[in-house]
Amino acid sequence: MISGIFNSQEVKNYGFESLPEKLGEPILIYMKTDWCSICKIQKHQMEKDLDLKNLMDEKVHFITFNPEKYKDSINFFGKNYNYISNGNSGIHELAVELSSNQKPVYPTWVLIDKNGKILFRNEGLVDNQTLKLLINTSTQLSMTLNKKPSEN
Repeated sequence: MISGIFNSQEVKNYGFESLPEKLGEPILIYMKTDWCSICKIQKHQMEKDLDLKNLMDEKVHFITFNPEKYKDSINFFGKNYNYISNGNSGIHELAVELSSNQKPVYPTWVLIDKNGKILFRNEGLVDNQTLKLLINTSTQLSMTLNKKPSEN
């Protein structure tokens, strides 16, 4: 299950299966686990910030993803990813793909543009001001990184 992180004012939270076919905004993925203490700090920090919630609602497709619990197959930018079981536990292939060194660290934040290009990745706690800056500049960042050399 993919669930939100804000309690009182629920942020618009997408699942991979509910992303629109034509993306207008970037995708912001927050990878976390239930046992991660830093993830709990991140959640508490974010729940207190209504401005951040509003930015997430307006400017990105926000997905909270627990790769140890989400067992459904995910089709993401034309590629299928599956849950890899390891006895009583396991991990989702998409988490491995999105991680910088193929071994997920929690929490991990990944910002992906509408074409599937990773614009930003951070493993660990991200302060709210950084998240706001990232979300506010995500469209500009996407346009800059996707320019052809001849357009510079």
